[in-house]
Amino acid sequence: LSCGAALHKKNKSFIILEFTDRVGGRIKTEAVENFQLDHGFQVLQTGYPEASKLLDFDKLQLKKFPAGVAVRYKGAFHVIADPRHHPRYLFSPLTSPIGTLKDRFLMLKLANEVCRGSIDELFSQPEQPAINFLENWGFSIGFIERFFVPFFAGACLDPKIKASSHVLKYIFRVFAQGDAALPSRGMEEIPRQIAESVPVDSIRYKSAVTHVDDAGVTLKDGSIIRGRTVVLATSQNVIADFVPDYSALPSVGESCFYYSANWRPPFKEPFLLLNGEGRGPINNIAFPSLVAPEYAPPGKTLVAVVVLGKENMAQSDIEQQVRHQCTEWFGSQVEQWKHIHTFRIEHALPFQKVPTAHPFETPEPVGKNLRIIGEYQSLPGIQWALLSGRMTAEAIVAQS
Repeated sequence: LSCGAALHKKNKSFIILEFTDRVGGRIKTEAVENFQLDHGFQVLQTGYPEASKLLDFDKLQLKKFPAGVAVRYKGAFHVIADPRHHPRYLFSPLTSPIGTLKDRFLMLKLANEVCRGSIDELFSQPEQPAINFLENWGFSIGFIERFFVPFFAGACLDPKIKASSHVLKYIFRVFAQGDAALPSRGMEEIPRQIAESVPVDSIRYKSAVTHVDDAGVTLKDGSIIRGRTVVLATSQNVIADFVPDYSALPSVGESCFYYSANWRPPFKEPFLLLNGEGRGPINNIAFPSLVAPEYAPPGKTLVAVVVLGKENMAQSDIEQQVRHQCTEWFGSQVEQWKHIHTFRIEHALPFQKVPTAHPFETPEPVGKNLRIIGEYQSLPGIQWALLSGRMTAEAIVAQS
């Protein structure tokens, strides 16, 4: 969609072939029992530079999460919040067991460090696994285990935080400079808005592609569409089917369990909850409807519980473990929660191992007139999907 929007601005004709009857790929929102359920817990960071260029945030009616998290540790929740937005938590480090005052000082120092200069400069700095970077910075082992492990695991689905320090710095920057937000009508409003910026007839739905080459694509019905350039923006297992020499990156999965509750969490702000105890299936819990009320019918709270891995377990067994852990955290009222739906996303993200691709460099074509865009030759995330699309469109225009 980003590539198409950029081509449209340059008056270049194009066709987007969409396998389903909707745009957006994995950024989906489904209506279930009057709830809005995103496919996995997702947010839009207002600090994404490319998103601020392409999207109309006001039209999306963004609703912002509070600037902080609540970490579950030793049977209680401990808030780590940005005092600029939540001054009431200014002195919470004095009594919190999550980390030391030195850890909080280093957090501020790291935030200042990663916000210097432009984002692309972050990816030109030395790179190492995130865990080594944090240790070298001087963070305590306890703070790494109780805060950074669940935080980074939620952002990158990497509970061992061995992904790139480039990614850690970038994530830290966007959290420091912007807000995590939800469109009032669900995350799918993002691709829908981009689709509105291109000609209606440039998107063809329910168009399954069976073959790709430099000259064009073959559809399931046998028809062939020719084009000067073919751009693949799809899941990497599909790319591997179309491009014989393509080497797929390892992927990581997640499950997102949605519940309906007649209940509110035991703190004023609807912070994202992180599991800092290192046990149980839960990585994080969010309450989307307490941020964007449109996500749930009146009087109901939507609870989103994210579990990483566990590919070989039955979803019913995982759900039972999730409910048991939620009962430990919130009490017997969890028995009244209604399980609405589970999304199991086998290939949620590629693993962002060292070395990572430089997201500001346009990848070379994989064929004479064949290009791949998106996270597989860049980095995962809305920012990088939008940027890779635009840069590829610019490369195509420059060659035409």
